[in-house]
Amino acid sequence: MRTGTRLTGWATLLVGYATVLLGVVPFRELPPKRYELWLLAATAACALCWLLASSVARASRRAALRRKAWRRRYEPWPEPRSSRLLCWVLGFGIALTSMAALCQGVGPDGAEGEWLAKAHRAGGSRYELRIDKIVGAPRPTDAEINGADEYASTIVVTVPFHSGPRQVTVDAVHTSGKPEAGRTVELLYAPDRPDLGVRQAPDNDIGSFAGRIIALPTIWILGLAAGLVTSVALYRREAGVRYARRFEPWVHLPAAVLLACGAALVTPLLVGFPTTGTGWCLAAAAAATPWLALAWVAKTS
Repeated sequence: MRTGTRLTGWATLLVGYATVLLGVVPFRELPPKRYELWLLAATAACALCWLLASSVARASRRAALRRKAWRRRYEPWPEPRSSRLLCWVLGFGIALTSMAALCQGVGPDGAEGEWLAKAHRAGGSRYELRIDKIVGAPRPTDAEINGADEYASTIVVTVPFHSGPRQVTVDAVHTSGKPEAGRTVELLYAPDRPDLGVRQAPDNDIGSFAGRIIALPTIWILGLAAGLVTSVALYRREAGVRYARRFEPWVHLPAAVLLACGAALVTPLLVGFPTTGTGWCLAAAAAATPWLALAWVAKTS
């Protein structure tokens, strides 16, 4: 029985680590994030197997104690094995889980994100196209690009789709300085899908300055620092971690429910494109659940 709980427990940790590591890498697939969804489902399946194996082992242990089998042989019930390695695995695992949830809030969102996903799945890429003409007057945005005033314009370009070239009007194209006919701009489109239209190459996805240079590194630094502190704290309470490995329904089932709630909260970010505010609320709530589960186990075990 102990072999079954040990194997399913480590399987849960290893698959869970693969899930969260995929969630914190800087360049991820756009929703639906099939690989993360599959790994999340595999983690849940391993966790259910651990709960089942642990329940069977607990029932067998209680039956043996009722029969006083161990007392007749003058053998104590085996103590849990040393958990020093597990302290570090759990400490960083909790922090990485929280980081992975927060990282899902970084990236394209809303209708813009949904369009980007469709364009990328259709083979869309960035292309330099020449401006045919300007529609209306360029509008200053009160911002600067490389020391020059930024303007937003509606332009007409000729797009060489595979089905044939077409003139397309593109709104809200931002340029450094006033745009002129004959100047090139970087636009995003799918050559095989004229129906998707053409848009300016976005600067608000996960590769943007705000996401790649500010948000993600901040999440990584704070998360790794939290993981180190948590691991040290668990290592100092290694005896508590050791006994927490032994399944107790009142301890582990509420913690499992909290983690399942976290997975449910982050799922909309894996399958779709909520608005920015909604996405960050879901990510923050999901990121809190591993710490709540840890607090519950520490209080009740």
